[in-house]
Amino acid sequence: MSIDFLVGLLLVIIALIMSYYILMIKLSKGANISNEQQYSGSARQPEKLSEPSEEAIKDLEKLIGKLS
Repeated sequence: MSIDFLVGLLLVIIALIMSYYILMIKLSKGANISNEQQYSGSARQPEKLSEPSEEAIKDLEKLIGKLS
């Protein structure tokens, strides 16, 4: 056996092990999501969404300045 074959075999084994662990993580997270409450889509503090932040106002002023 050449060293190229052994390295290739080792890489294939590592890839299979990594795929297995990724699959197990995805499956375990999927089980946890089904046990939690369903997402309602409503904001916790909807009044905060209508108030612009200082950073947003500065960005808007920059964009308006570029258009002028």
